[in-house]
Amino acid sequence: MENALDIIGKSPADLAEIMGMSNAPAKSTSALAEIKQVHQNVMGTKEVEGEAMEVAIVKVGAFSVTFPDDTIYYSDKVTIRPFMQRFQFQRYDKHYQKPDGGEGRMLRTVMATSLSGDLKDNYGTFNCGRPSGYVKDFKALPQETQDLMRSVDRFKVVFGLCKLDKAKDADGKPVDIKEFPFLMRVKNRDSFKAMTDMFNQIQRKNRLPIQHLLHLGSEVKSIPSGATYAVLKPTLGKVVEITTDDQEVLNNFVEWVEAMNSITISKWEEHRRPEELSDQEDDIASKIVEIEE
Repeated sequence: MENALDIIGKSPADLAEIMGMSNAPAKSTSALAEIKQVHQNVMGTKEVEGEAMEVAIVKVGAFSVTFPDDTIYYSDKVTIRPFMQRFQFQRYDKHYQKPDGGEGRMLRTVMATSLSGDLKDNYGTFNCGRPSGYVKDFKALPQETQDLMRSVDRFKVVFGLCKLDKAKDADGKPVDIKEFPFLMRVKNRDSFKAMTDMFNQIQRKNRLPIQHLLHLGSEVKSIPSGATYAVLKPTLGKVVEITTDDQEVLNNFVEWVEAMNSITISKWEEHRRPEELSDQEDDIASKIVEIEE
């Protein structure tokens, strides 16, 4: 079927790695297209009255889609059919010193159905270093802990099928793109809330997200410095009937998440050193609870 997902990677070598038949670690390649919002104009050249002029081929608020072969297309609006969502923490540690002399590392946790538990990350810690639980007084924590918590981003990761509205390439030329499986990482607070509110609206109708189309547009906002950014503006589309084919697509999304999580857990085990914490430190750490800012 057209909507089936290829979750095994891009080559026989990838398949061997995922199946445990290779000594090399499995690569975190994705067979899903990734949708992102465009937060800065994508500039290009256009001939106007015989002169080449620099113009915005893609404007802030549009959507970019990066396919597994690294081709990128754009669309001002997209229509999605969400199959499932997962949640994840992420933090960029710019002060980390790599063994090769480089600096910086990206910490990511496994993808889970909620952020309420301790999520293992790819560097042997939980929640990218963010304390878990609930703390009433955020300001009572050491400044270092406050700064660390602010540096950890939460993501809603949406999986589903997508259609582009008037898709175009980087040169602004129209292209015809069929419906495709996707993932979209939603981080911005306003966008996160907008998607949560939309899913809640569907739930109040006693339906599942998979039973509705969602039309995604954008609202462009600005910060005091004058810089602009895009916020998701979802609207509810028509009701869609669930078919037997949908079960296969959903299973493939679940298997994809499990495959990615297994890579993260493998890296967690590789970096984890139980002896790092003394019994006293472990007891203190267990009493630390997360704060709602």
